[in-house]
Amino acid sequence: MLTVFCFCLALIVYVYAGYPLLLRMGLFGSRREWKRSAGDFPSVTVIVPAHNEEASIGAKIENLLASGYPREQLDILIGSDGSSDRTEEIVRRYCGECVGLVSFPQQHGKSAIQNGLVALASGEMLVFTDADCLFKPGTLTTLIERFADCEIGLVTARPQFCNSSETSVTHNEGIYLRYETWLREEESTRGLLTMASGSLFAMRKELWRPIERVLGDDFALPLRVARAGFRSVLEPRAVAFTRLTQNEAASMFRMKVRIIAKDFRALLRNREVLNPFRYGGISCALWSHKLLRWLVPYFLLTMFAANLFLVRAGIFSGLFALQIVFYALACLGLVLRPLGRKSVLSVPASFCLVNAASLVGTLSCAFGRSFSQWKPVRASQARMQSRGART
Repeated sequence: MLTVFCFCLALIVYVYAGYPLLLRMGLFGSRREWKRSAGDFPSVTVIVPAHNEEASIGAKIENLLASGYPREQLDILIGSDGSSDRTEEIVRRYCGECVGLVSFPQQHGKSAIQNGLVALASGEMLVFTDADCLFKPGTLTTLIERFADCEIGLVTARPQFCNSSETSVTHNEGIYLRYETWLREEESTRGLLTMASGSLFAMRKELWRPIERVLGDDFALPLRVARAGFRSVLEPRAVAFTRLTQNEAASMFRMKVRIIAKDFRALLRNREVLNPFRYGGISCALWSHKLLRWLVPYFLLTMFAANLFLVRAGIFSGLFALQIVFYALACLGLVLRPLGRKSVLSVPASFCLVNAASLVGTLSCAFGRSFSQWKPVRASQARMQSRGART
């Protein structure tokens, strides 16, 4: 039990602190410079799936048209996924020149819509973006410039929430996003990145293959890029502004369960990338950044059980008490949400919420539950997003 306890504790510490430290020290690879070219404008097709996005689709199209990318090299395809609101009516106002609408009468899910839109795409480069994501002029150009390096197959933007101060959930998720983005930047500079921001990323069309409906584009596609021998990079100057609509614990939990289940399934579909003898540092990054992190709740439960057997042995009684207190504070943090975003209780609550979602998400995948459809919840606060994109 002592060995089990120490092993689980060591893995948890490694996931959250050890891996970032070793990554920063260069153990998994040294930094490198990626080529960049200005003034080259290959043809681009922007893919925008939309399900009941009347509150944001108009601002999205205006944002894309004001991106600064040459109109003659730009196509924008909006796919309406069984929308029952005014989404299609709004898009039709912009149809013509470089904007097109593809209407799918029944809802199929984001990945299925992307498959249908890419089949109609004519651009050399594909840009995938969400209907509620806004960005500054020049961002598309900044992304596409990175493809001057023939080793790069995918370029992702840096995500940023416009409402991180709204609730304790959005506040802590904003902190986590900054930590996650820093990790991705470190992996990117070393050619180890295997994930993208689903709100905005670009890839070479030649690397595209249809996505299974039960997989997420922001993980399945970077894994495919890695398998093809290309690299994924993060462009820190390209910032994608979104509003986190999951601002309460319950909605955040559901979102994370869905994302983790789809990403875990994508990793299982591409499990050969976990072989370090074939993929080297990329494999090590996947183990450390993704797989072991998803397994943290199993380590926590095993450590708790092992500690129960060791509770009579000196220091372990204190460690067991600390775990009890931590989980009790987490429960209080979830129950007493009115305490506000600066409450100390929100930290253990957020930690436990994320790991509970990892547990449920991986189990959902193991038992075959799929999440092929998505129902975005958008607040009609386009003005807030616009302000965020201009600051």
